[in-house]
Amino acid sequence: MKQIRKYRDFYNNIKYRTNVFEWYPFKENAKLLYVGDSAILESYFLQRFKCCTTSLSNLDTLNDSTFDYIIVDGEFDCMDDKETALCDLLHKLDLEGQLILLTNNKLALRYFAGVKEFESDEFFGNLKKHTNLYSKNQWDTLFSKLKVHAQYYYPYPDYFLTTQVLSDEWLTGNINLEYEDCHEFRYCFFNENIALQSLVESGDFATFSNSFMIILSNHKSNIIYSKISSERKDKFKICTSILKDQDTYRVEKIALDPSGISHFERIHQFYKTTKDNDLFHYCPVRLEKNTLIFDFIKGENLESIVNGYVKHDQLDKIIETMDLLYKINTCGDIVDFKVNQEFTDVFGKQDESLLLDQKCIRFCDIDVILENVILTQNHTYSILDYEWVFDCTIPVSFIMYRAILHSIALSKLNEEEIDKIYLRYGITEQLKTLYLSMEENFQHYVSDEKISDYYNKLRMYLLDLHKEEEKDLLDIIVNGQKNTLFNSKQMHYETNVENQDVNIQFGKKSILKLNSIKMNGDLISDFKTNAFFVINDDYYFIEKPQIQFSNSETGLLELDFFMYYYGEDCIDNIINLIDANHRLNQELSEIKKSKIYRLTKNKI
Repeated sequence: MKQIRKYRDFYNNIKYRTNVFEWYPFKENAKLLYVGDSAILESYFLQRFKCCTTSLSNLDTLNDSTFDYIIVDGEFDCMDDKETALCDLLHKLDLEGQLILLTNNKLALRYFAGVKEFESDEFFGNLKKHTNLYSKNQWDTLFSKLKVHAQYYYPYPDYFLTTQVLSDEWLTGNINLEYEDCHEFRYCFFNENIALQSLVESGDFATFSNSFMIILSNHKSNIIYSKISSERKDKFKICTSILKDQDTYRVEKIALDPSGISHFERIHQFYKTTKDNDLFHYCPVRLEKNTLIFDFIKGENLESIVNGYVKHDQLDKIIETMDLLYKINTCGDIVDFKVNQEFTDVFGKQDESLLLDQKCIRFCDIDVILENVILTQNHTYSILDYEWVFDCTIPVSFIMYRAILHSIALSKLNEEEIDKIYLRYGITEQLKTLYLSMEENFQHYVSDEKISDYYNKLRMYLLDLHKEEEKDLLDIIVNGQKNTLFNSKQMHYETNVENQDVNIQFGKKSILKLNSIKMNGDLISDFKTNAFFVINDDYYFIEKPQIQFSNSETGLLELDFFMYYYGEDCIDNIINLIDANHRLNQELSEIKKSKIYRLTKNKI
């Protein structure tokens, strides 16, 4: 119980604990019973509803009271007799009431990925012994026995600090799991984001969801997905939901604070001022009270399309898509740059001289990035999300900078290819520095405290076993043929080669002693390398090592070497220090040979 108390204390004191409910369509003036131990959630419900609080052991004290909503916040995770408690709670519901259960999953993916289980404070504890935590299958069995209808939602990364809420009708692998553990130590057995996508594709996502939000009710909610954007200043805090009515979808954005209405009014005003053109259109929207209602546009976003091009090394197609994005961003009236108060408020004071020759547009959407542009089923382009519109002149190249900066797909390209894309749109190193400053000021203008900030305060050690395993493996590529070997430091490698010049490569930067290279038993002494420098037989590489020599024989190649260091971390610094030390020793050796040194040394 000590660990349970510890992890709940950590989560219950964070203001974003309410995220898991911000999206939910509660009725106004409802009667609500909260069963849990979060003071933040208790306060949240007391401000909005006729709210009572209790524990599962004290349900009898409520007498004959019934409720529109009963929230059970993690209390079932440690309870043995779930059936009796569930029956008691169902009797406290009004006829049209809803029982909402928040619970961790016995088969949570994070537990397999190397996180200690919260409930047992052990690795794989719930799999090794009997515990009170349930899997989805166990919950389904219980609900079937009690003849109650259950609707599942999957809060991610969990129900404690939720940023997205998924359902069986809307699953996505686009989830950031960088921060999601309050322990002092965890392993990393695999990439959870990649594993999540695999589970979505195989149809097993629900089984391994980290936690569940289960609605027991006679009615099914029409919300199939929600994203909670609460890590912002009050006037920008919103919740974006996808709703499904029969076969019709729509998107709704709700302001989570009354001050957000002015933000919504600006978005709506921007849409009304947009002009139709043959290239693209903005997704239609209407404003009702505190809600923006958008049409649902089916299609594939440019981020996904570009990701496919990246996978297949189609740089020409990537540039073609980025040119399309540039064309979209220059469709408006081009104006000269002129700073005003709104520019300074949002983007900070900048060196205006660097922006005077830039093509600019005014009252524009700075978020025309790959993810927000959809190629529709009608083969037209639609801009889905135009939340960030400002009444000031914005350089088109800054919008393109943001599109490149915020693209996960483009980040997979090598540095040279990314620089080529930047320069194509006139984004020099000087402009990149300025635009980064503008972006940082914009993020500060919008953002509140981040969820990640809470985790960063923890003293947590992560042991990435995938990287640890890689340290023991070594790749050798001979004339394009790769072999992976166990790195035993003292290495003997042999392979058969054809009668052609030999090119030997290693998979990572290295420091090694090259003892010998032999071809059919004959020592090869005439070879070239890309070593940064060589001391005796020790070769220091700040690039992936290459060893080349001319060859006209077919036969056995043998390579003997001792691997001092193989990897990427800090090797440049190590080699530079060794090089500096070597040069100092050489200079000292020359000084010792000089007459002045000998005279000084022999002076009495």
